[in-house]
Amino acid sequence: MQTTQLHRTRQREARGGGTRTNGAQVAGALVLLATAAWPASALAVPPPPSGAHPRLFMDPASVAGFAANASSPTSAAAALVASCQDTIANPGSYTSRGGVDSDTWPAAAVSCAFAYRVTQNAQYLTQAVLFLETSLDDDQTMGDNQGCVAGVDTSWQAWDGTSSAPPVILTVTHDTGYPMRWYGPDVALAYDWLYGVAGVDAALLTQASTCLTAWLDYYAASGYMRAQAGANYNAGYVVGEALAAVAIGTDNGADGHLWTDVAGSTFPALLVGQGLLGASDPVGAPAGPMAGGDWAEGWQYGPLAVLEYAVAARAVEGGGVALPDMDTWASSLAVRSAYGSLPTLGGQWMGGDFDSASVYVPPSVNVLDAVLAGTSSDQAASWALAMKKEQALTAGSLFYDALAELRAVTPADFRAQVPAPALAYLARGTRALYARSGWDAGAFWSVFSSPPHLVPDHQHFAASSFVFSRGADPLVVDPSEYGEPDTFATNAVSADAAIDLGDYEDTQTPWSTADLPWARGTASGVAAARSDLAGAFSFNGTPSDIPYAHREWAMLPEGEVVTIDRVATADADHAMFVRFHTNTGGGGLALSGAVALGASGGSQVAIHPVLLSGGSPVVSQPEVGNCSVSCSYPCAACDAARFPVDEYAVSVPGPWAVAVHVIDGLATADAPATVGSMNDDATDPAPKANCGVLGAAVLRAGKQSYVVASSARQGALAATMTYAVPGGAASRHVVFDAPEDANGKSLVSVSASGGRCVVVVTAGEGYQGHPLVFDVAAAAAGCTATEE
Repeated sequence: MQTTQLHRTRQREARGGGTRTNGAQVAGALVLLATAAWPASALAVPPPPSGAHPRLFMDPASVAGFAANASSPTSAAAALVASCQDTIANPGSYTSRGGVDSDTWPAAAVSCAFAYRVTQNAQYLTQAVLFLETSLDDDQTMGDNQGCVAGVDTSWQAWDGTSSAPPVILTVTHDTGYPMRWYGPDVALAYDWLYGVAGVDAALLTQASTCLTAWLDYYAASGYMRAQAGANYNAGYVVGEALAAVAIGTDNGADGHLWTDVAGSTFPALLVGQGLLGASDPVGAPAGPMAGGDWAEGWQYGPLAVLEYAVAARAVEGGGVALPDMDTWASSLAVRSAYGSLPTLGGQWMGGDFDSASVYVPPSVNVLDAVLAGTSSDQAASWALAMKKEQALTAGSLFYDALAELRAVTPADFRAQVPAPALAYLARGTRALYARSGWDAGAFWSVFSSPPHLVPDHQHFAASSFVFSRGADPLVVDPSEYGEPDTFATNAVSADAAIDLGDYEDTQTPWSTADLPWARGTASGVAAARSDLAGAFSFNGTPSDIPYAHREWAMLPEGEVVTIDRVATADADHAMFVRFHTNTGGGGLALSGAVALGASGGSQVAIHPVLLSGGSPVVSQPEVGNCSVSCSYPCAACDAARFPVDEYAVSVPGPWAVAVHVIDGLATADAPATVGSMNDDATDPAPKANCGVLGAAVLRAGKQSYVVASSARQGALAATMTYAVPGGAASRHVVFDAPEDANGKSLVSVSASGGRCVVVVTAGEGYQGHPLVFDVAAAAAGCTATEE
């Protein structure tokens, strides 16, 4: 319980209760690998705000803009005024705080203070004062006087009854968890907007600033996720601290410590230092969980959280603090939204907990309003506004959404830039590679991710997982349940470690140090990445005993995803587990020979097991809903789904488990691609030339592709990689495990021999690696290679 000294009292009779004592850029690039590097900010903290009120977003030009927007019944500004009017029309709906510590009272205080500022209607002022008082005084029911009120410090054990009496204190018994995101910022805004208004009791304002400071001080010491950048609880705290720091400043002799903390520590050390810069990823780039505009908890929680961070940054910048890193981050939200949305713009990848039966998270106005309300570039704001209009998103109901409506930019379609945007984007913080074959509504779209453990809540144990869609039709989907983060319900690789993983047997764990060391996109639409998930099987200080676990992943623009999975386990009794979940209705995927085929909407999905070192595929239908198997939490045996799906599964025994798959996205009338192993006779007839490699040969729409990796145990590299493919036709090559120099480059030579094109790769200053992507042309005169 937080206590703070009460210095003034006031009288209130507003509710008929008599006299009471109360207290206290990226467009045009051919290959987009990540957002720009994040320059570290050296922040000099200016003095705490001390100017006239209002200090937050209510300058005359903004008030005029809000008033103009409020005349449109579909605007967020109109929604705020209507919300206040509802408190007058339906007072019985506002007598309790509401379920799960609702924002009923703080939201009413803000909407009515906003409505008064915009309309000057005295009725709205009365309501604003009423609900500010209620937010401060009461806890669960209007008039219960159990909130931030005057009392005696019964925990003051040093008092012996003879010295001076124990101090009068303010008791804070709530708002240290989820509700902070309402009580902190809403009380701050109402305080700021009512300050100096004729008829507003000065004692109420003193109580507001004192209680708000007490709440925030307690949260700073004990609040949930107070120091976890990239957590939705933290975002709620940060926006409360930022708005309160500006609103209170040095009012009534306040010492300004809220401002000193938010401007001198919260933003430079926590949000920039940890959230954006963080520890470097394997290629040495900044990799805090927020870098690149993604949200590690998933996009059920991300929309409100990024809006809160964006508004908080704007408030702090308005107090004179330069935050260029946060400006860049706010702009990156628009870019990630464009890449993270389905080709039809009908939804986006969830990326974490999601408690809906929908395959993808619906578009959210709050993400785009974060760009518009925050300190993004005008270019990014124009992209956000265009997407908001195209998706016909209903205006939000928060003041932050009304603030976003003031952004005066001309809508511009991100997809229509000249030159066209890159087809791949890496959100480096979450290690999520977003890829697509084009920007048309019928394009193929995929997300591949391999993050380490980034945040304590809502992140699933799913390094190496991916989703895959064709236009509006989801093909490979992530149906994992809310709060069941075990790996089997995702499309990630898992393994049976020999160490005792306790409840996490057979699944990845929350101590994961998995990563995404490689990610690449090309102008032609090839996207490829490597998941290194050996460290995903650590257990509470005990390192993983899986020495090697990789998933090599590639998406080809013709409509294929290729996975090469290799895991080293202790022995044959310890397996690698591969699972793919398809949106085929639960029963619509069936094995036909070696191929699993099923329909999704106007599309088909086909799964080809090109190479298995052991095991046989099985297709089943996971239960829908919460897991009913008897096991501890979490439970690797649980593959319960949020919606009906089919599960393609194969368990490959160790000690060296290998699986290569090709997954087709097809129109209803399309035949599956012609696929095979790099070691099949069709690709490598006698005399065999491909013993040193493994992988897949894929022929689709007249385009021949080869996705290649080393066949050596644990991907061991030789000084030279050599393999051969049939001559006579051009081909595309995506090569993992190639020998390379210190700069990650390789020399590629190709020659004709016996009707084949022989590829020889050595280290040297040649083609860009990680992985290599090049084309081979075959003609009568011989074979030649050209870098993508």
